[in-house]
Amino acid sequence: MTAQSDDYKLLLKVLGYALLEIRAADNVRKAQTLADVFHNVPAGIAHGRTPEDIRQKLDQTAIRLKCKDHIDGMFENALENMRQWEARRLKPN
Repeated sequence: MTAQSDDYKLLLKVLGYALLEIRAADNVRKAQTLADVFHNVPAGIAHGRTPEDIRQKLDQTAIRLKCKDHIDGMFENALENMRQWEARRLKPN
């Protein structure tokens, strides 16, 4: 597994979180904001953009929409969940 593929996995994990938040949003504005931030992630991956480039564009949108702290928290949570899953996977039985 390469570091770049792990970075793509992180992007996809956070995209999944965003979709869950959109589905559970209690107001349309929050759902629209999350959709605006994340809607280009799949196309970026499909077109071979680097994870860093995709994240940079995502962060620019998050800053413009004033939700960067929330997005950063989503990435931190996803990274921690991925680390915990990997630790459990490697733990001997």
